[in-house]
Amino acid sequence: MGAGVATVGRRVYAVGLYWENSPAGRVVQAAKEAARQPGQQVDFYALRAGTKDGRVPQFGLAQKIAGHKPNMPVFAACLSNQQPGSWAGAFRVREGTVVTVVRDDLILPDGDQIYLNETEARERLLQEISFGGLQRIYAPEAWSIAGADSMPISLLLDDRHDITLRTIEIPKQVFIVGGGVAALLLIAVGIGFYMQSAEKVSAPAIVASTIVPIVEKPKPVYPPPDRKWERAPLPMDVVESCRQALAQIPVVVLGWRLSPFKCDGHAIALSWTRDKGMTRPPPGAVVNDTGTTATLTLALPPLKPREPESLLDSVDIMKRYLSQDWPGTIRRTADDPPPPPPPGVNPAEWTPPPAPWVKRSFTLNVGELPGSLATYLGDIPGAIIDSLAYSGAVGITGGEWSVEGVIYENRNQGKK
Repeated sequence: MGAGVATVGRRVYAVGLYWENSPAGRVVQAAKEAARQPGQQVDFYALRAGTKDGRVPQFGLAQKIAGHKPNMPVFAACLSNQQPGSWAGAFRVREGTVVTVVRDDLILPDGDQIYLNETEARERLLQEISFGGLQRIYAPEAWSIAGADSMPISLLLDDRHDITLRTIEIPKQVFIVGGGVAALLLIAVGIGFYMQSAEKVSAPAIVASTIVPIVEKPKPVYPPPDRKWERAPLPMDVVESCRQALAQIPVVVLGWRLSPFKCDGHAIALSWTRDKGMTRPPPGAVVNDTGTTATLTLALPPLKPREPESLLDSVDIMKRYLSQDWPGTIRRTADDPPPPPPPGVNPAEWTPPPAPWVKRSFTLNVGELPGSLATYLGDIPGAIIDSLAYSGAVGITGGEWSVEGVIYENRNQGKK
């Protein structure tokens, strides 16, 4: 399978299209004109018609190199026609995780992506959530995103497949006109050589103005790499936010046994299993229809991003890990994806240089928060906590916290 397909049930959909609006109408012609821009390598297009409510038409551009084929149904278009409004969703499929972003019933230009790395997909979805303005959020239940709906994609899509990829066809007139222009250019070049070889010219020399000069195409201007850690809160701010939220929740409830729970700085999700005897459910929790479990998800107040930080070298992070004998693991993980190409730029020619930093994921197992954790992460620049999960004995003591996150480090070694 290519990198631009997603399997839902038994049907294969095209994903990863670049979307544009066409407010002036003539959407078919607009799509073909966009596909034929110099430097473009577009093989297919998809159309999403406008509505009586005022939504403008849209077209998406696709490529064979991504695994797209003629008449293949288009994931984002079919799904957004099923689910109108403003929403964002992350959906697990066989090939990876598809992230779709729709605002005001229009697919965003880069709102149709598939990620092989689930962490990157989750970061993209959280970024859209932070922008606000979404009526609905779809995400896997395991991500513990407050207010998110975990309805399966097969039910949301409902096997819709009416919007498909169409082949870009170049009219015969284009070839005829192009051939005529080429013939005129050859004649003009021949006249120019003939006039230059003449020994004497009684009239002023003919200027070969018909020869089209070769203009070097300007190189793309790449934006600076995204310093993601500077948009995230400090690790100990995440810990303190989770701790304060936990202090407001009665984790020990008569007749109920607390299950392992998780906090990610955005929300804290808890669940209890009912023991025998007469009991009252935990305050604010939702009890299932069998009366055996109770769940509670509490959204946390937004945390402010940290100040600008300079990263440490990788060797310094490793020395820190070894000297403190971290009770957990640390390993290199995939770099952040490069920024998407702007409109009108051929993706094949968009090759931004790698960012001057790398990432390492970590897992820490500690007995208490925040005390022991500050020793390991409190003063490391570029450290981000993704989640804190608690398991073990009932209550907040006697169990164990598992802390997961990433650390950004300089790619090149600095001064020793």
